[in-house]
Amino acid sequence: MSQEVLRGCDHVRLGRVAAVAVGPAALALSRGGADKPYAYYQPNEDCTGFASGDGGTLIAVGDAHKGWEASHVAIDVLLQRHGAAWTAAAALGEPWPELAARAAAEVHAEVLRQGMARDGNPDSRTTLVFALVRPADDLVAWGSIGDSHVFVAGPDAAEEITGTPDPPRWFVGSAEREPGEIAERLRTGTRPRNEKRAVVLASDGLSELNIGVANPAAAVAEAVQRAAAAGPELRPLEAARGLVETAQEAHRANNAGDNMAAAVVWLD
Repeated sequence: MSQEVLRGCDHVRLGRVAAVAVGPAALALSRGGADKPYAYYQPNEDCTGFASGDGGTLIAVGDAHKGWEASHVAIDVLLQRHGAAWTAAAALGEPWPELAARAAAEVHAEVLRQGMARDGNPDSRTTLVFALVRPADDLVAWGSIGDSHVFVAGPDAAEEITGTPDPPRWFVGSAEREPGEIAERLRTGTRPRNEKRAVVLASDGLSELNIGVANPAAAVAEAVQRAAAAGPELRPLEAARGLVETAQEAHRANNAGDNMAAAVVWLD
């Protein structure tokens, strides 16, 4: 299994984009194109990562609040505990909603444990969105807590498939929530690939009102369309980096920024 993670604590300069790609997967991360217009704990609290194996690729994005610790722990735990099994050549063996819910509960419990440990940050909490692509099974599966996004993009358009999160906003790592509550609240879904070009995750640095773009799905579609013109080995990287750069342009135009993370699995 191959694995990569981009952590906000390592990327804190305005306007810079960190990006990495291996095979069909790519990540991009930025503090943003302009400073945040609200009080914040740390300059870049997003985190994104992927794990790839013989059977598929798992991508994930976390958007932390009140400190970067929760998103960093959440992505590490998800990939390290579940990446190898979910991306192996062997079949998953259990229904996706059960696998995803159990993983979300485990991640939540570990974020809480580390937050309460000495030198931890008990206030930090995070959105968590993840997607698993298994080509041989013709499967795109996803899970989401919070307001980060999952898109599927075709040649002409992109569609967000996570729906609207229920109020009040739920987060992984919220001390008032039990792991079982997180498992029950996790939104999940599966679908066939349906000749789509890419699965794209994004934090709300893309979509936040008066900060991000006016039409997030259109921005994803445009980034994927531009990437399709690149060489096959560069398409995932160009899509992820291009989407973060588009978000940064909106931040500068609005004179208000936010952290922005993107993860892509290219399907062609």
